[in-house]
Amino acid sequence: MFSIIIPTFNSAETLDICLESIANQTFCDFEVLIIDGLSKDNTTEIAEKYRSKLRTLTIMSEPDQGIYDAMNKGIDLAKGVWLYFLGCDDNLTDNKVLENVSEEILKGGYDLIYGKVIGKSSLIVYDYDSVYKVLTTGIHHQSVFYKKSLFNKLGKYDLKFAVAADYHFTLKVFTENTFIKKYISLDIANYGEEGFSSKEYDYKFFSYHYKFLKNRKIKLDNFVSSKLINNSIYCCLQQARKKKDILFSWSNLIFYIYNCNEISIIQKIKHFYNMIIWTTKL
Repeated sequence: MFSIIIPTFNSAETLDICLESIANQTFCDFEVLIIDGLSKDNTTEIAEKYRSKLRTLTIMSEPDQGIYDAMNKGIDLAKGVWLYFLGCDDNLTDNKVLENVSEEILKGGYDLIYGKVIGKSSLIVYDYDSVYKVLTTGIHHQSVFYKKSLFNKLGKYDLKFAVAADYHFTLKVFTENTFIKKYISLDIANYGEEGFSSKEYDYKFFSYHYKFLKNRKIKLDNFVSSKLINNSIYCCLQQARKKKDILFSWSNLIFYIYNCNEISIIQKIKHFYNMIIWTTKL
Protein backbone atom coordinates (compact mmCIF):
# COMPACT_ATOMS: atom_id res chain seq x y z
CA MET A 1 0.00 0.00 0.00
CA PHE A 2 2.74 2.51 0.99
CA SER A 3 5.97 3.44 -0.73
CA ILE A 4 8.21 5.24 1.77
CA ILE A 5 10.80 7.29 -0.11
CA ILE A 6 13.91 8.45 1.74
CA PRO A 7 16.46 10.71 -0.02
CA THR A 8 19.92 10.39 1.55
CA PHE A 9 23.35 11.94 1.25
CA ASN A 10 26.04 11.34 3.88
CA SER A 11 23.27 10.33 6.28
CA ALA A 12 25.10 7.74 8.38
CA GLU A 13 24.56 9.59 11.66
CA THR A 14 20.76 9.62 11.47
CA LEU A 15 19.63 6.84 9.13
CA ASP A 16 19.52 4.07 11.75
CA ILE A 17 16.86 5.85 13.84
CA CYS A 18 14.84 6.64 10.74
CA LEU A 19 14.83 3.07 9.42
CA GLU A 20 14.28 1.53 12.85
CA SER A 21 11.07 3.55 13.25
CA ILE A 22 9.84 2.06 9.96
CA ALA A 23 10.94 -1.51 10.74
CA ASN A 24 8.99 -1.40 14.02
CA GLN A 25 5.65 -0.58 12.39
CA THR A 26 2.74 -2.89 13.18
CA PHE A 27 1.43 -2.39 9.62
CA CYS A 28 3.64 -4.23 7.14
CA ASP A 29 2.22 -3.51 3.68
CA PHE A 30 4.92 -1.09 2.57
CA GLU A 31 8.16 -0.81 0.65
CA VAL A 32 11.11 1.42 1.45
CA LEU A 33 13.09 3.17 -1.28
CA ILE A 34 16.37 4.78 -0.30
CA ILE A 35 17.52 7.18 -3.01
CA ASP A 36 21.10 8.08 -2.22
CA GLY A 37 23.12 10.86 -3.86
CA LEU A 38 26.36 8.84 -3.92
CA SER A 39 27.23 9.32 -0.27
CA LYS A 40 30.87 9.42 0.77
CA ASP A 41 30.22 7.89 4.21
CA ASN A 42 28.69 4.50 5.04
CA THR A 43 25.07 5.50 4.44
CA THR A 44 24.38 2.67 2.01
CA GLU A 45 26.09 0.10 4.27
CA ILE A 46 23.75 1.10 7.11
CA ALA A 47 20.79 0.80 4.76
CA GLU A 48 21.89 -2.68 3.68
CA LYS A 49 21.71 -3.85 7.32
CA TYR A 50 17.94 -3.41 7.19
CA ARG A 51 17.26 -5.91 4.40
CA SER A 52 16.42 -8.54 7.03
CA LYS A 53 14.11 -6.16 8.90
CA LEU A 54 12.31 -4.59 5.96
CA ARG A 55 10.39 -6.93 3.70
CA THR A 56 10.91 -4.80 0.58
CA LEU A 57 13.91 -2.48 0.44
CA THR A 58 15.32 -0.78 -2.65
CA ILE A 59 18.62 1.11 -2.48
CA MET A 60 19.72 3.32 -5.35
CA SER A 61 22.96 5.30 -5.13
CA GLU A 62 23.94 7.63 -7.95
CA PRO A 63 24.57 11.35 -8.53
CA ASP A 64 21.50 13.56 -8.45
CA GLN A 65 20.47 17.19 -8.75
CA GLY A 66 19.35 17.56 -5.14
CA ILE A 67 16.67 16.29 -2.81
CA TYR A 68 13.72 16.75 -5.19
CA ASP A 69 15.51 14.99 -8.02
CA ALA A 70 16.00 12.08 -5.60
CA MET A 71 12.32 12.20 -4.64
CA ASN A 72 11.32 12.19 -8.30
CA LYS A 73 13.45 9.10 -8.86
CA GLY A 74 11.66 7.49 -5.93
CA ILE A 75 8.28 8.33 -7.47
CA ASP A 76 9.31 6.61 -10.69
CA LEU A 77 10.39 3.46 -8.83
CA ALA A 78 7.50 3.34 -6.34
CA LYS A 79 5.03 0.47 -6.60
CA GLY A 80 2.74 1.58 -3.78
CA VAL A 81 -0.64 3.24 -4.19
CA TRP A 82 0.33 5.80 -1.53
CA LEU A 83 3.64 7.67 -1.33
CA TYR A 84 5.27 9.05 1.79
CA PHE A 85 8.52 11.06 1.84
CA LEU A 86 10.63 10.83 4.98
CA GLY A 87 13.89 12.67 5.60
CA CYS A 88 16.90 10.64 6.69
CA ASP A 89 16.96 12.63 9.94
CA ASP A 90 13.24 12.10 10.62
CA ASN A 91 11.43 9.18 12.22
CA LEU A 92 7.85 8.00 12.60
CA THR A 93 6.50 8.96 16.02
CA ASP A 94 5.39 5.47 17.10
CA ASN A 95 4.92 1.95 15.76
CA LYS A 96 1.25 2.42 14.81
CA VAL A 97 1.54 5.41 12.48
CA LEU A 98 1.15 3.42 9.26
CA GLU A 99 -1.63 1.30 10.78
CA ASN A 100 -3.57 4.40 11.81
CA VAL A 101 -3.13 6.07 8.43
CA SER A 102 -4.13 2.88 6.60
CA GLU A 103 -7.35 2.76 8.62
CA GLU A 104 -8.19 6.28 7.42
CA ILE A 105 -7.38 5.33 3.84
CA LEU A 106 -9.76 2.38 3.99
CA LYS A 107 -12.60 4.75 4.78
CA GLY A 108 -12.25 5.58 1.11
CA GLY A 109 -12.07 8.23 -1.55
CA TYR A 110 -9.08 10.30 -0.42
CA ASP A 111 -6.26 11.63 -2.59
CA LEU A 112 -4.17 13.10 0.22
CA ILE A 113 -4.09 12.50 3.97
CA TYR A 114 -2.12 14.70 6.36
CA GLY A 115 -1.52 15.16 10.06
CA LYS A 116 1.07 16.66 12.42
CA VAL A 117 4.84 16.64 12.82
CA ILE A 118 6.93 17.48 15.87
CA GLY A 119 10.24 19.33 15.74
CA LYS A 120 12.96 17.15 17.25
CA SER A 121 14.90 20.02 18.77
CA SER A 122 12.21 22.62 19.43
CA LEU A 123 9.42 20.14 20.30
CA ILE A 124 7.08 22.44 18.39
CA VAL A 125 3.98 20.65 17.12
CA TYR A 126 3.29 21.67 13.53
CA ASP A 127 -0.46 21.17 13.23
CA TYR A 128 -2.17 21.79 9.89
CA ASP A 129 -5.74 21.52 11.12
CA SER A 130 -7.13 23.91 8.50
CA VAL A 131 -6.71 24.29 4.76
CA TYR A 132 -6.13 28.00 5.35
CA LYS A 133 -2.96 27.19 7.33
CA VAL A 134 -1.66 24.97 4.57
CA LEU A 135 -2.25 27.61 1.90
CA THR A 136 -0.66 30.47 3.78
CA THR A 137 2.04 29.11 6.10
CA GLY A 138 3.37 25.95 4.45
CA ILE A 139 3.34 22.28 5.39
CA HIS A 140 6.05 19.73 6.14
CA HIS A 141 6.11 16.88 3.62
CA GLN A 142 6.69 14.50 6.57
CA SER A 143 3.07 15.09 7.56
CA VAL A 144 1.58 14.14 4.18
CA PHE A 145 0.63 10.88 2.46
CA TYR A 146 0.01 11.31 -1.28
CA LYS A 147 -1.86 9.02 -3.59
CA LYS A 148 0.60 8.23 -6.37
CA SER A 149 -1.97 9.10 -9.02
CA LEU A 150 -1.59 12.78 -7.99
CA PHE A 151 1.91 12.81 -9.47
CA ASN A 152 0.61 11.25 -12.68
CA LYS A 153 -1.94 14.06 -12.98
CA LEU A 154 0.07 17.05 -11.73
CA GLY A 155 3.62 16.10 -12.62
CA LYS A 156 6.50 15.51 -10.24
CA TYR A 157 8.42 17.97 -8.08
CA ASP A 158 9.57 21.09 -9.93
CA LEU A 159 13.36 21.21 -9.66
CA LYS A 160 13.50 24.97 -10.13
CA PHE A 161 12.39 25.31 -6.48
CA ALA A 162 15.36 24.03 -4.50
CA VAL A 163 13.80 24.07 -1.02
CA ALA A 164 10.01 24.34 -1.37
CA ALA A 165 9.16 22.11 -4.35
CA ASP A 166 7.23 19.80 -2.02
CA TYR A 167 5.14 22.74 -0.75
CA HIS A 168 4.56 23.87 -4.34
CA PHE A 169 3.26 20.43 -5.28
CA THR A 170 1.07 20.18 -2.18
CA LEU A 171 -0.41 23.60 -2.95
CA LYS A 172 -1.39 22.35 -6.40
CA VAL A 173 -3.35 19.56 -4.71
CA PHE A 174 -4.96 21.82 -2.12
CA THR A 175 -6.07 24.43 -4.66
CA GLU A 176 -7.77 21.87 -6.88
CA ASN A 177 -11.27 21.07 -5.62
CA THR A 178 -11.52 17.76 -7.45
CA PHE A 179 -8.91 16.23 -5.12
CA ILE A 180 -10.17 15.02 -1.76
CA LYS A 181 -8.00 15.95 1.21
CA LYS A 182 -8.31 14.54 4.73
CA TYR A 183 -6.77 15.95 7.92
CA ILE A 184 -6.24 13.52 10.81
CA SER A 185 -5.25 14.63 14.30
CA LEU A 186 -2.28 12.28 14.44
CA ASP A 187 1.40 12.83 15.25
CA ILE A 188 3.01 11.30 12.19
CA ALA A 189 6.72 12.10 12.34
CA ASN A 190 9.45 13.64 14.44
CA TYR A 191 10.98 16.21 12.13
CA GLY A 192 14.75 16.75 12.02
CA GLU A 193 15.27 20.49 12.28
CA GLU A 194 18.93 20.46 11.31
CA GLY A 195 18.35 19.43 7.70
CA PHE A 196 18.66 21.37 4.45
CA SER A 197 15.08 22.66 4.32
CA SER A 198 15.31 24.02 7.88
CA LYS A 199 18.49 25.98 7.21
CA GLU A 200 17.66 27.31 3.74
CA TYR A 201 14.81 29.52 2.53
CA ASP A 202 13.38 29.24 -0.96
CA TYR A 203 13.28 32.90 -1.96
CA LYS A 204 12.50 31.91 -5.52
CA PHE A 205 9.36 29.98 -4.62
CA PHE A 206 8.11 32.50 -2.06
CA SER A 207 8.59 35.35 -4.52
CA TYR A 208 5.94 33.45 -6.47
CA HIS A 209 3.80 32.20 -3.57
CA TYR A 210 1.17 34.94 -3.58
CA LYS A 211 1.03 35.00 -7.38
CA PHE A 212 0.31 31.26 -7.34
CA LEU A 213 -2.58 31.70 -4.87
CA LYS A 214 -3.93 34.73 -6.73
CA ASN A 215 -3.93 32.88 -10.04
CA ARG A 216 -5.78 30.01 -8.37
CA LYS A 217 -8.42 32.53 -7.14
CA ILE A 218 -7.83 31.70 -3.48
CA LYS A 219 -9.69 34.14 -1.23
CA LEU A 220 -7.72 35.45 1.73
CA ASP A 221 -8.59 37.96 4.42
CA ASN A 222 -6.98 41.39 4.08
CA PHE A 223 -4.43 40.94 6.84
CA VAL A 224 -3.10 37.62 5.55
CA SER A 225 -3.24 38.79 1.95
CA SER A 226 -1.18 41.87 2.78
CA LYS A 227 1.32 39.78 4.73
CA LEU A 228 1.80 37.31 1.87
CA ILE A 229 2.12 40.02 -0.77
CA ASN A 230 4.75 41.84 1.25
CA ASN A 231 6.69 38.63 1.82
CA SER A 232 6.59 37.74 -1.88
CA ILE A 233 7.81 41.23 -2.82
CA TYR A 234 10.54 41.02 -0.20
CA CYS A 235 11.66 37.72 -1.77
CA CYS A 236 11.70 39.33 -5.22
CA LEU A 237 14.04 42.00 -3.86
CA GLN A 238 16.22 39.41 -2.12
CA GLN A 239 16.59 37.55 -5.40
CA ALA A 240 17.66 40.81 -7.06
CA ARG A 241 20.21 41.42 -4.31
CA LYS A 242 21.60 37.91 -4.83
CA LYS A 243 21.52 38.36 -8.63
CA LYS A 244 19.54 35.11 -8.92
CA ASP A 245 16.57 34.31 -11.18
CA ILE A 246 16.21 37.96 -12.12
CA LEU A 247 13.66 37.46 -14.92
CA PHE A 248 11.51 35.21 -12.73
CA SER A 249 11.59 37.73 -9.89
CA TRP A 250 10.81 40.66 -12.18
CA SER A 251 7.82 38.84 -13.68
CA ASN A 252 6.48 38.22 -10.17
CA LEU A 253 7.03 41.80 -9.03
CA ILE A 254 5.33 43.23 -12.13
CA PHE A 255 2.39 40.92 -11.46
CA TYR A 256 2.04 42.35 -7.93
CA ILE A 257 2.33 45.93 -9.16
CA TYR A 258 -0.37 45.50 -11.79
CA ASN A 259 -2.73 43.06 -10.08
CA CYS A 260 -2.68 43.77 -6.36
CA ASN A 261 -4.89 46.65 -5.24
CA GLU A 262 -3.81 45.98 -1.67
CA ILE A 263 -0.55 47.79 -2.43
CA SER A 264 -0.67 51.57 -2.61
CA ILE A 265 0.63 53.48 -5.62
CA ILE A 266 3.45 54.89 -3.52
CA GLN A 267 4.46 51.41 -2.35
CA LYS A 268 4.37 50.11 -5.92
CA ILE A 269 6.66 52.88 -7.12
CA LYS A 270 9.00 52.28 -4.19
CA HIS A 271 9.17 48.52 -4.85
CA PHE A 272 9.73 49.08 -8.58
CA TYR A 273 12.52 51.57 -7.87
CA ASN A 274 14.20 49.26 -5.33
CA MET A 275 14.02 46.35 -7.75
CA ILE A 276 15.81 48.39 -10.42
CA ILE A 277 18.48 49.47 -7.93
CA TRP A 278 19.17 45.96 -6.69
CA THR A 279 19.08 44.45 -10.15
CA THR A 280 21.62 46.88 -11.55
CA LYS A 281 23.81 47.38 -8.47
CA LEU A 282 27.25 45.83 -8.80
